Amino acid sequence: MSKEFVRKIIVAVSVMMLFSSALLAQQLPLYSQYMMNDFYINPAIAGTKDYAPIVLGVHKQWVGMKEAPSTQTVSGHTSLYHRTMGLGGILFHDKYGPSSEIGFIAAYSYIFQITRHDKISLGLAGQCYQYKLDQRNFDPTWYDDPSLTYLIEKTVIPDATFGVYAYGKHYYASLTAANLFQSKMKVNQHIKENKMVRHYFLFGGYRFVFEGKKGKKSPDFELEPSIMVKTTELTLPQVDINLKFFIKQDYWFGISVRPGDSFIANVGVKYKIYYFGYAYDITFSDLSNYTWGSQEFIFGVNIGENTHKHRSFF
Repeated sequence: MSKEFVRKIIVAVSVMMLFSSALLAQQLPLYSQYMMNDFYINPAIAGTKDYAPIVLGVHKQWVGMKEAPSTQTVSGHTSLYHRTMGLGGILFHDKYGPSSEIGFIAAYSYIFQITRHDKISLGLAGQCYQYKLDQRNFDPTWYDDPSLTYLIEKTVIPDATFGVYAYGKHYYASLTAANLFQSKMKVNQHIKENKMVRHYFLFGGYRFVFEGKKGKKSPDFELEPSIMVKTTELTLPQVDINLKFFIKQDYWFGISVRPGDSFIANVGVKYKIYYFGYAYDITFSDLSNYTWGSQEFIFGVNIGENTHKHRSFF
C-alpha cells in the first residue's frame, strides 16, 4: 500500500463513520493517558480531588500520515459546598480526514460519603459541539455516490453523558455511558438514519503503596495496575491493560496494552503543583508500515494542592 492509498482509506473511513449507522464504531476522541486525567471519560469525577486540576492535552494519531486523527483538549474541575458537589468543563477539538468537531462539555457531580475513606459520586454532563464535513476534495473514483454534495456541511449536535465513580484510599472504579440520547446528525438530506452511538467505559484500578522510612510525608514507591473496557452498542469490547509505577509521587512511567491493536509507553514528571506527561503508541496493525505511531502530551496544574501533604492522582 502507498501513503496515498492509506490517505484515501482514512478519508473513506471518515465518510463511512458519518453515512453508515452500521459502522459508527468509534465516534469519541481517543486518549492514551486517561489515567492521569480520568475526568475526560467520567463526569462523576468532577470535584473528587483535593485540588482543582486544569489539564491541557494533545493527541496526534498515526504520526507521519496526512489527515490522521488529531485531538486537543483543555479540561478543569473543582469541588463545591464542603466537597459534596463538583463542577467541571472540557473544551475539545477533534479532526480526522475531512471531518472535524469542536465543542464544550459541562459536568456536575454529587458526592456521597459511604464510610470514612469510601465515597461514591454520580455525575451528569451536557455536551454541545459543531460537526463539520469538508467534501470539496472528495474524489470517489470507484463510484459516483449521490449522497456526496462536495460542499462544506455543518451541524450542531447536543447530547449527554452519565457516570458513576466509587473510590477510596487506594482503589477506584468508574462506569460511564456517553451519547445517552444518540442524537441525530443532520448532515446531508440524502441520509435519513445518521446518529451518534452510545458508548460505555468501565475503568478501575488499585494503587499498592510501598512505604520508605517512617515519618516521610509521601511513600517511596507506588504501583498501580488498572484496566479499561470500552464498547458501544454496535461493537465488541476493546480492553486496555495498564501498569503504572510512581517514584516518590513525582516521577512515573507505565505501559499499556490494547490486545491486537497497540502497545503504549508513557512517562511523566511532577514539580510542585505542575506535571507533564508523554505517551507513545506503537500500533500492531498493517498501518505500522506507514506511520511512526501515535503521540500524546499532557500538561497539568493542580490549583490549590498542598504539596506538603500526601498527594494522590485519584
